[in-house]
This record gives sequence, C-alpha cells and structure tokens, in this order.
Amino acid sequence: MVPKQRPRAPESWAYAYQLNPPQPESRFAKIKILLRRARLAAQRDGRLWTGQVVKDAHITHILVVTDAPDEVRAVDRAIDAELNRLKMGFAITEPARVSLPRVTPGNPARKTPARAVDRSRTT
Repeated sequence: MVPKQRPRAPESWAYAYQLNPPQPESRFAKIKILLRRARLAAQRDGRLWTGQVVKDAHITHILVVTDAPDEVRAVDRAIDAELNRLKMGFAITEPARVSLPRVTPGNPARKTPARAVDRSRTT
C-alpha cells in the first residue's frame, strides 16, 4: 500500500518596505487600513497576504508575507502611492522565501521552546 502524500504547503515569501529615517506611528493610519483590507481580500480568495508596520529606533519597515510575490498587486501600488504622498523615502527589498509553520484548524502551530541561556560567567 502506498502512503498518501500530503499536499505540498504553498511557498511563502517576505519582502519589506524600508523607511529611513523612522517615522512616527501617526503617519501610518491609511497604510494600516490598506494592509488590513489586503489581508482580508487575500483571506477571502484563499491566499496568503499579510502586512505589518514594524518600528525600530533606526528604521521603520512595512513587512509583507505572501504566497505570490511576483503578482503585481493593487495594494503594493496603493502603499507606494501613499508613501509618496506622505513624502516618505523608501526602498523595497527583493522577496525572500520564508518557512512558515503549517497550521490546521484544531491543531495550533507548535511553539518552539525557548533556548536555554547560560548566564554564568567565567573569569
């Protein structure tokens, strides 16, 4: 008897808009709305697309994870337009393949145990 093959998980890709210098949270209201709408539209279509604003002391990122990085999306054009309207300089990284845990209903993703940290000092 041949074992059933599990369906192959779709590939996931991540790319980011990089804004330098970092921007205040208040400037991202419209972009957050765009990100939420794009995520909901992708969900309705059974696709993966999610975006999040990630602030750091030295740079701000808009991180996007998707299953179709080459697909020109209206949301990418809208984000570009909004960043240009706000006169925020930005760069976009090339999509990079990422490995995401597979989650099925009723079977949450396993959490990776925290690494033990040896805080002892040798002198």
